[in-house]
Amino acid sequence: MLSGLVPESEGNNLRGNLKMKNQWIPYAALVGSMLCFSGNFMLGGVAAGAMPLMSLMFVKWGTAALPMLLLAAYVERPNWRKVLTYWKTIAVLAALGIAGYSFMFYHALSTTTPVNASLINAFNPALIVIASALVLKEQLTATKVCGIAVAFFGILWVLSRGDLDVVRNLSFNPGDVWMLGVITCWTAYTIIAKKSADLPPITSCALQMTFFTIAMIPYMLVNGITLPTTAAAGWSLAYIAIFPSAVAYGLWNYGAKSVEPGIAGQSLNLVVPFIAIMTLASGGSVNSVDLIGGALVLIGVYITLRSPTVPKLPHSVTTIA
Repeated sequence: MLSGLVPESEGNNLRGNLKMKNQWIPYAALVGSMLCFSGNFMLGGVAAGAMPLMSLMFVKWGTAALPMLLLAAYVERPNWRKVLTYWKTIAVLAALGIAGYSFMFYHALSTTTPVNASLINAFNPALIVIASALVLKEQLTATKVCGIAVAFFGILWVLSRGDLDVVRNLSFNPGDVWMLGVITCWTAYTIIAKKSADLPPITSCALQMTFFTIAMIPYMLVNGITLPTTAAAGWSLAYIAIFPSAVAYGLWNYGAKSVEPGIAGQSLNLVVPFIAIMTLASGGSVNSVDLIGGALVLIGVYITLRSPTVPKLPHSVTTIA
């Protein structure tokens, strides 16, 4: 397409620049996904406190399913018949990343402290890196380990309010066990999403939501749906039905397919500085402990993203479209 319009050398440089820019699109998708998830921490509790958990999950994912199906049909134009031959993989992803993660996360928060839950969740990036090395045989470089350590120390600093002795006194309860299930679900979800790279990301995400919604219909017919009764809870539910669900999962599936799971998992730590920024924007305050911890998280993420990747032998991947 560039032939005849620009000299060959300039055309090659332009192609190279475009390729380099496109390489950052998956990373931008992961950052956007974490931004959406961060908003869920700020607003999700309002909706969760105003309606039963099962109603919340059904409305959240059922509302997001149809727009995602339409978006998948318009953007990716998949061959639905071929895609549905992977229904087992899609069902497993739905069970892990939508049903299991959401259910255990809300149960954990009802029986443990936010400090314990956040601390256990901070192990998720490291767990994804370890699982990637074991399952996908991806290299665990010293740079990645260093980046993870720096970011994790930043999270410990924030959670302990600058007093790391607090960590030694933490005790485990049933809610902490639920949180171990949460990070295990998300690790497995990320690894399986990476291995199923032949599934179009938006289509896969849309079908995961659809499968979950269909599976929930019998339960909702028996027990009914309870909706929020206040405007604040209603707007909060609208937000979490769009951004932390449809938008966040679509971006995560896109980014996780193009980026090593270990690096993708490290982006989970961006939630800490994002929440700090949102707190300031909403009129709250952030002290020096939050600023130092957030800076360490960002530095750790940057170190991990800059880690050189050992190139793999090229292989053919058939995309279902």
